[in-house]
Amino acid sequence: MSSRNDRISASRRLDSLTASRLTDLARVAAGEAKLEVASWDVEPVYGGFGSAVGGTSLYRFKIRTASKETISLVLKILFERKGEEARSPYYWKREYEVYRSSILAELPANSFSTPRIFDLQDFGNSCWIWMEDIEDIKGAWTLSDFDDIAQRLGRFNGAWMTAKPLPDYDWLTANWHSAIVPALAPAFHDLDSLLESPLARTALPYKAKDEIAAIWNDRHLFQKALRQLPRALCHTDAFRRNILRRKHDVALLDWALASIGGIGEELVCLVAVSLYYEGFSAEFADRLDKTVFAGYIEGLRQAGWAGDAKLARIGYTCAMVLRGLAGVKQDLELLEDEANYELLFRTHHTTNLTEIARLFADVRSFRLLKMAREASRLLSA
Repeated sequence: MSSRNDRISASRRLDSLTASRLTDLARVAAGEAKLEVASWDVEPVYGGFGSAVGGTSLYRFKIRTASKETISLVLKILFERKGEEARSPYYWKREYEVYRSSILAELPANSFSTPRIFDLQDFGNSCWIWMEDIEDIKGAWTLSDFDDIAQRLGRFNGAWMTAKPLPDYDWLTANWHSAIVPALAPAFHDLDSLLESPLARTALPYKAKDEIAAIWNDRHLFQKALRQLPRALCHTDAFRRNILRRKHDVALLDWALASIGGIGEELVCLVAVSLYYEGFSAEFADRLDKTVFAGYIEGLRQAGWAGDAKLARIGYTCAMVLRGLAGVKQDLELLEDEANYELLFRTHHTTNLTEIARLFADVRSFRLLKMAREASRLLSA
């Protein structure tokens, strides 16, 4: 987690922002060299559980010009987390480095755009990213929207498997889903203690405990399978909140988990997180799974990849299992810490913790148990 002193320092920098500084940013954003700023307002933007890793703050600036126009900018502040290595899965500075590099300069055709970046600042214990404020014109997603995004992800990944050389930076992690596994060991070694509360036992029923423990014991098989797959640059965090549709394109935000991963891994977040946010039913999970995977394969074909679709299915299911193991730890910790309750209530539109715990159990039945069974069958075939 970021330190209290780092946040105090950032708060002071925010308070000391001048009209001259915001004028410079507004001029870049508007493309008007003579623009003058009259006033501005700033408000925090609240994220979801992804920001719970620690060390990210978002602010929206509404800047009013002398000609009574309004320019909206977003400031994303990344705070240092002591002891993190550059290749760790959650490296605090990665998104700043992605935008500073040339990785996103030429994204594959008909995949995604990224927000315009107006300035990047490195203060040592924090990095500031001044970016475009993108308004999403799309309401609730249908399965057709998921199909479109999956195809875009296929074209995005496919470009690096057919034409583009893989980037190589010391801050770009490899095998992200495998890299998150070692930190889970204490939770699985102490699973009985974690299941002492009624809420925890609802989220992870005793009848599922032995099967989940067996999946944990087989984790190395899933990790090994992922290492043997065709490689691509992956966003690794592509789900509804990070995907904004504009009139002429689709913007992909939040590159903090960018990594080099195996074919199919990119789909995990799109499916798994959607089951929490879109509302779970076994029928919806199956339809979403089939729609997204078929769309992804179509996107890969459009990018020129002609390999065996089974490889993508192995990547998808094995990575889903590893992220599902992480979900065991995350779900139980969310339910046990009252500091998380307000965000849980806001996210799931209920103040009934037992109902939320049941949702977690239902999602786990698909994203971990069902996927582990399929992955095991694929690997043994």
